[in-house]
Amino acid sequence: MSPTLPPPRVRWVIWAALTGSILLYFLLVRSGSLGAAAPGTGGTAAAGASLALILTAIGVVNALASMAIRVVVKSVRDPQGRPVTPAWTFPAFMVALALAESAAVFGFILGQKGEDPKSMMLLFGIAFAAMLANNPASFFAKVGNDD
Repeated sequence: MSPTLPPPRVRWVIWAALTGSILLYFLLVRSGSLGAAAPGTGGTAAAGASLALILTAIGVVNALASMAIRVVVKSVRDPQGRPVTPAWTFPAFMVALALAESAAVFGFILGQKGEDPKSMMLLFGIAFAAMLANNPASFFAKVGNDD
């Protein structure tokens, strides 16, 4: 029995909204409209470096985990070895998108704290790459003329 999935258009709208939020976070930090601290004023150098390192590490791990979820979903097979769509595909898709977007949230936090722009840009780039990797066309198996 095939799982009940939202229509492809709904999956694309969800994906586009979350991918667009990465751009929104980036634009908010770059414009300084939320009263971000000036670069280099994020506290003591040691505390700032450790926060940037911790959030960057967590962001990278989350982005890699989001892409690993897609690999797991795509590797599910029936006893005859044919690809199948598990019932938990859509929840897995949502978790993968949330993990991918979390890297951008960490970049936003670093930007608001006035940390080094390199670490912030790295996190936005990683989040965007993970979102591109987890787009609905690559996450869900095509069924007929579905996608």
